[in-house]
Amino acid sequence: MKAGAVEFLTKPFRDQDLLDAVKLALDRDRSRRHQESELAEIKEPDGIAHASRAELLPLVCRARLNKQIAAKIGTMKLL
Repeated sequence: MKAGAVEFLTKPFRDQDLLDAVKLALDRDRSRRHQESELAEIKEPDGIAHASRAELLPLVCRARLNKQIAAKIGTMKLL
């Protein structure tokens, strides 16, 4: 019956029940937005500094191994 609603209030309802439902909805939305922003950081290659990209290209063109490239630019996590 809720179909995605935070809460289903039947009449008559107490004011506190409404306030609790609104607070719960705001908390859930805040959490969802935080998770989405973290996922966006992971998915976006802009999380890597542009200087690292500039270092990366010549090393890739020289056919270096991934671990050699990672050691050269100081990270083991390459996108």
